[in-house]
Amino acid sequence: MHGDPASPAPAGSKVALAVLVGLVVLSPWPFGSVHLRTTQAIALVSLATALAAFLWDWRRGRLPLPRGIAWPLLGLWALAALQLAPLPPSLHLWIAPGSAAVWHPDVKAAAAVLGPGPQPVSLYPEATRRWLAFATGLVALALAAAPALRERRVQLRASIAIVTGAVLVSVYGFVARLAFGDELFGAWTVPTIAPFGPFVSKNHFAGYVELAALLAVGLAAGLADEARHGEGWLSWIDSHRAKWVVLAWGAALVLVLAVPVSLSRGGVVSLTAGLACVVLLQVWVRQGSRLSGRGLVGVLAGLGAAGLLLVAVLPPDARARVLTLAGITSDQSGSYRLALWRDTVRLAASSPAVGSGFGAYEDALPRFKTAAGGFRVQHAENDHLELLAEGGILAALLGAAAVLALLLLGLKALRAAEHRLGRSLLTAALAGGAAAYVHAAFDFNLRIPSNALMASFLAALCVSAILPAAEQTATSARSLRSVAGAFVLAVSFVTALATLWSEPRWDPATLARATAPARTDLRRSALESDVAAFLKRRPGQGAAWVQLGWLRFAASREDGSALARWGLALDPRHEELARVSAPLRGAER
Repeated sequence: MHGDPASPAPAGSKVALAVLVGLVVLSPWPFGSVHLRTTQAIALVSLATALAAFLWDWRRGRLPLPRGIAWPLLGLWALAALQLAPLPPSLHLWIAPGSAAVWHPDVKAAAAVLGPGPQPVSLYPEATRRWLAFATGLVALALAAAPALRERRVQLRASIAIVTGAVLVSVYGFVARLAFGDELFGAWTVPTIAPFGPFVSKNHFAGYVELAALLAVGLAAGLADEARHGEGWLSWIDSHRAKWVVLAWGAALVLVLAVPVSLSRGGVVSLTAGLACVVLLQVWVRQGSRLSGRGLVGVLAGLGAAGLLLVAVLPPDARARVLTLAGITSDQSGSYRLALWRDTVRLAASSPAVGSGFGAYEDALPRFKTAAGGFRVQHAENDHLELLAEGGILAALLGAAAVLALLLLGLKALRAAEHRLGRSLLTAALAGGAAAYVHAAFDFNLRIPSNALMASFLAALCVSAILPAAEQTATSARSLRSVAGAFVLAVSFVTALATLWSEPRWDPATLARATAPARTDLRRSALESDVAAFLKRRPGQGAAWVQLGWLRFAASREDGSALARWGLALDPRHEELARVSAPLRGAER
């Protein structure tokens, strides 16, 4: 990390950082910003800010871009664009057979509804466009903000703002648990999962706070290191900055304790992994590339003692929840996840190369679902498997390449860092990446906008450490990466504006109306047109196909029966759907 560079940070980058920090601090409060309208606002603000910052700094030749990670990210964007492009049936079948089976069904009546022409890979194109806009906005905003984070003063202020915001979220979580129980803001009941703080799920709260906790640890350790005036670890106590160091450690303690108090076992495991990475990286940096066996044993023993102490000071219910980790695979939550992961692997195998469409998991899974019955599963409870199912092996390789490049370059920059605070914050950012990676193995935190924003800020800290030197900025600004980045941002912004940010779902009431005798042929014809238009947007919705079967049955018993069978084939474990479609499937042709 370069600390304060010779030249000040680009103006556009400072604006981008201010917007990023503001979004990180504010986004948890509207339920983690999971509502599509909130997500749309974040995407539009991120894209507009990043595009303006890129163009402003590009014109002045002051747009440094990281090497090694830009091309894999552009590859992911191109893959999403490929998933949206209409493909001829033969090519579609070759690159994504699972997706082609839904878009080009072997049921004549269903194929006639969708038409014989080219179709996209994505089974839910609108969701893929939303994914494209949101993911591009966050990545671009982090890249645009990174140059400003090369300055120590900016690093400090941004980190303090985010840690303070996270402490407020945590304190509210404590208070809300005592005052409101399982009601969000004391007004909304969440019957299926346990909310915590402003988040619908305790796991999402833990995912946000664990990253903030690691950032707070890095901030406190960096301030203490700067205030230290001797060889002793506690020599900072005599410094005039001691009160700020104590305050920073207090904030870190609040955030660390908030994770197990939320009763999120995944959060505890991930936070533990992140704290272990902080310690190991600190030892690695201070002792050189060699770590003796005695030193490693000492570090592990210290981590174990700290973990036991943390468990000891927890409230009884939180302690009991953490101790259930030993039997997680046999409880209801663990068995559900294991079954869902097996189903997700089967989904990924159906279109192994390019997946079934980013954001389309909810529509692609029901064909392979063996658990949850008629419950609509929106995420795989595993970000790694969900990425594989939605983007195929190509997305997994591109994502791994970007993460690995950032990790290796970050480790190299960590060894070369000269400024204490910058080195400590970079350590926290790398540890936060490890925690997010671990948590992604049994949850979908990176699909929650507020958590993705927090991860983006940590990524921006890493990127700031590996940016080219100031004298190389002009050359970087004129590079092909810059041109490609500006094009991607412009297209993504237009896509975000043109995309419908609402969730069209199958309404059981419309199926009930379809099964009842129509009062007029005109009404039935109108319903049929609406359902057919819906299926051209979401062909994987089995319930809508059954509804269309009922609407067609009066005119053609054969078509109605065939559509009902096709609809149930797309969601065979949906008991209610099987019951409603039974009269059609058993009808004589």
